[in-house]
Order: sequence, then structure tokens, then C-alpha cells
Amino acid sequence: MKLKLKFVGFNKKEEVLEFKERKKYFEILEELNINPETVVLVKGSIPVPVDDFVEEGELMVVRVISGGQ
Repeated sequence: MKLKLKFVGFNKKEEVLEFKERKKYFEILEELNINPETVVLVKGSIPVPVDDFVEEGELMVVRVISGGQ
């Protein structure tokens, strides 16, 4: 299975991953040293839960910025 990741708010722009076993999105994020609580995953224009199983295609990983009081 192939998954193309496009990063928004990161130093890198994109990465293509290939894997054979079925994984959940949070597992891939952890392998990339990205805390799943700090990003929103978007496939097409639809947010994807991090505990869903990975589907082949393209996924946008958007860093969430929060702060203030």
C-alpha cells in the first residue's frame, strides 16, 4: 500500500510511504515522531480520525497551532 503525505506547518513538504501490513493513522504518525494530538488529518476535504485504518492515496497532515488564554 502507498500513502502520500503532504505536510502543512512542517519543515518538510511531502513524503511517500509504502507498507505491507494494515496500520492505523496514529501508528504512522508515531513512526514519524509526530504527536497525533498536534495534527489534523485531511483526505480530500474531509477530516480523518487518527484511529481509522490507513487507506491508499493522498493525505494532508496539518499542524494545529493553539495558544492564548
